[in-house]
Amino acid sequence: MTEQSTNQNGVPCPECNFTIPTTMPMLLSGEPIVCPMCGLALHVDREKSAGSLNLIRNLYEATQQVEETKNQWL
Repeated sequence: MTEQSTNQNGVPCPECNFTIPTTMPMLLSGEPIVCPMCGLALHVDREKSAGSLNLIRNLYEATQQVEETKNQWL
């Protein structure tokens, strides 16, 4: 996994409003996402979010394929 394919974006913590760094692999892992500022653990409801997680997985896989193709040409 390359650094570019895991560009960190974030979500605001509902407790302290700190931007929690979040990546596609983090969302797909099933592990809680923990706010580094206050320690609040966010859990993704995998059943209710199945459609969204599927789209994220497809986007992540496509991003990985683009990176692999790009690296072949460099």
